[in-house]
Amino acid sequence: MTKTGNFLFFLSFLFFSLFAHANTTVQSTVDRNEMGVGDTFTLTVAVVSTDDVDVQDPRIPDLDGFDLLNNWQSTAVAQKLVNGPQGMQFETQRRKEFHYMLSAKKTGTLSVSSFEVVVNGKVFRTQPIVIKVGTQSVGPGPRKRAVPQAPGMPPMEDPFESMDQAEDEIFNQLLRQRQRLLQQQMGQMAPDENMPSAVGLPEAAFRSLPTNPNEAFFISVEVDKTEVYEGEQVTVNWYIYTRGQMETLDRLKFPSLKGFWKEIIEEVPSIQFSEEIVNGVPWKKALLASHALFPIKAGTAVIDEYKIKSRVRLPAQGLGGFYGRPYEYTKSSARVPIKVKPLPVEGRPSDFTGAVGQFEVHASVENTTAPVNQPFSLKVRFEGAGNAKLIDLPVLNLPTGLEQYDTKSESKFFKNGRSYKEFEVLVIPRQEGSMVIPAMSISMFDPHTKKYYTKTTQAITLSIVNNPNAPVGSASRLAETTKPAAPQKVVENRLPDPIMVWEPSTAASIVYKPWLWALVYGVMSLGLLLKAQNEFGWGRRRRSLKDLVQKRYKRVDGALQKGDYRKVGAEMTNIFYTVLGEASGTGGAATEISRLLEMVPPSLRRDHGDDIAKTFEIFQTMSFAPEEMLGSLKDPAQMKSHVDHGKKVITAVISAIESK
Repeated sequence: MTKTGNFLFFLSFLFFSLFAHANTTVQSTVDRNEMGVGDTFTLTVAVVSTDDVDVQDPRIPDLDGFDLLNNWQSTAVAQKLVNGPQGMQFETQRRKEFHYMLSAKKTGTLSVSSFEVVVNGKVFRTQPIVIKVGTQSVGPGPRKRAVPQAPGMPPMEDPFESMDQAEDEIFNQLLRQRQRLLQQQMGQMAPDENMPSAVGLPEAAFRSLPTNPNEAFFISVEVDKTEVYEGEQVTVNWYIYTRGQMETLDRLKFPSLKGFWKEIIEEVPSIQFSEEIVNGVPWKKALLASHALFPIKAGTAVIDEYKIKSRVRLPAQGLGGFYGRPYEYTKSSARVPIKVKPLPVEGRPSDFTGAVGQFEVHASVENTTAPVNQPFSLKVRFEGAGNAKLIDLPVLNLPTGLEQYDTKSESKFFKNGRSYKEFEVLVIPRQEGSMVIPAMSISMFDPHTKKYYTKTTQAITLSIVNNPNAPVGSASRLAETTKPAAPQKVVENRLPDPIMVWEPSTAASIVYKPWLWALVYGVMSLGLLLKAQNEFGWGRRRRSLKDLVQKRYKRVDGALQKGDYRKVGAEMTNIFYTVLGEASGTGGAATEISRLLEMVPPSLRRDHGDDIAKTFEIFQTMSFAPEEMLGSLKDPAQMKSHVDHGKKVITAVISAIESK
C-alpha cells in the first residue's frame, strides 16, 4: 500500500473511531455524598450508548478512606421519540451499569478518584466525586443520583433515573392494585379512605390499565369525572404503556369527542417514557394527550377511542433480556360514557347566561369623562375556573342618552383549568351631562355546590362633556345652530286665472300614450329585480356554493389519482376556506381558520367546529409540512380516507348553512 493509501486509511479509521464513540458517554454517580463514619453508599459507573458496544469492566481506582463491600452489574434500555428521516421514530439508548457498595472509614472531605472504562477499545475516565464524612451517622434519605460535573458543563440528561426508583415503588404500587382494579371495573366507586392513593397521579373516576402482561402496548384513558352537569369540566388523559421497544408510532385516529367543547391542555410532540409498576409488572408509560372537555347538552356523551399503530420489539424469552423481531400492532383506548345532567330549572335566575364554574366579573371604562358623540369602550370581563368561552354577554340596561353600537369579545383557556372572556362594548353618548351605567347582575352555576350564585359589578358614573368637533345638528350643538325664523312673506290667497282653451304641442303629444308609460315602468321594474338578485343573491347563493365546491372536488380527485399529496392538501384547504368564508360572510381567504370558526353561527361551531379544525389541520399539514414529517399521510389509501372524510364534513357544513 502506498503512503497516500496509508494516510487515507488512517484518516478513515480516525473518522470512524470518532463517529463510533460520538454517541457514547461514561459517568459515575453516587446515591448520596454526605454521611457519617461507617455509613454505606452506592457508587454507579454508567455507560450509555445509542449502539450495541463492547464494554469492559471498569478499573477500580485507589479507594483511600473507603471499604469496598460488594459489587454487581445491571443493564437497561430507554427510548424517546425523535424526528428522523422516516418521520417520528424512537431513539434507543442502552445503558450498562456497574454498582459498588462502599463504606466510609474516616471523617473529612474525601474523594473517589476516576474510574477507567474501555468501550470498543477506547478509554473513558469518569469525573472524581467528593464525599463529606462526619462523625454522626446520617440516614439514607431519598435515593437520588449525585452526578459530578466538569466546570462549565451543562447538567447531563439521565433518561434512566426513573428506572432506579422502580424497586422503591413496587411495594407501594402493589398496595394500590386493589384500588386500581376496582376503578377500572366500577368506574364510579369512591376510593377507600384506608387505602393509599396513587402517588403522582390525579384522582380518577375511570382509569383503564393493562391487565395482560404479554401485550405489546396498551392505550390507557383516565377521566376525572363520569357524571357532570352541562358545561362542567371533564379532564381526560391518554397514556401509552409498553413492555417492548417501540420503533415507530403512528396516530391513526384522534378522538372526535362529539358532544363536547374541547380545550387542549397538552398534546405532546415528543413522547418521553417513565416506568410504572402495574400489578407487579414493570411497564414504560408516556403521556399522549390531555384535554379539558365541556359537555354541550344533557344526556350521554362518549369519549371515543384513541387509536395507535406501532412497530414494537418485545423481550425474547430465554435470551437474557434481548429483544426479538419487530411486529406491527394496532391498539385503541376504551370508550368512556359520560352522564351529563341538565342544569337545574328550579331556582334558575332570569339573568343566567350559561356560565358554569367559579367566576368573578368586572366592568370598567378607560376614562369616566367622555365627549358627546364620541364612542368609548365598556369592558365586561369574566374570569375564573371553568370555560368562560361559553358565557354570553348579559343584557345591558343603558340609560337614555347612551347608545350601544357594537360588541366584540376575546377569550382564552389556560392549562390550569382557568379561563377568561372579555366583552368590549362600543358605547356612544348622545347628550351632555352626568350619566350612570348601572350595576350589572349576572348569575352563574357552581357544579361543586350544585347551586346558582350571583355576581354584581360596580355602577360606573360618567361625565359627558361638550364636544367642539361634534357635527352640526348633534345634541351638543343644536342650541348653537338654532336661530329665530325670519318673518315669512304674506301671499294673497287668490286662485290663478283659468285657461279656457287647451292646445297641446306636437312634440308633447307622444308623452300621453299609455303603452309608453307601461313599457317604461316595466323596464325599470325588471332592472330593479336584476339588481336585487345581484346584490342579495336570490336563488343563486347556495346553488353557486355547491357548484363551486363540486368543481373543486374534480381537481382534488385528479390530484388524488396522481398521488400529488401537496395539491390534494392545498385544494382541500381552499375548499374549507371558501365554505367557512360563506358561512361567516367574510370571504374567508384572508382570515385564519380559528378566527373564521369564531365568526360562524354558534350552532355550526358547536356541531361541527372540532371536526372542521381537525380535518383542516390534516390537509394543511399535507400542504406545508416537511416531507419527512408526513409519514402515513402520503399513503394513497390514507389520503383517500382523509379526502372522503373531508367531503363529509364540508357537506354537513353546507347543509347547516342552507338550513339557516
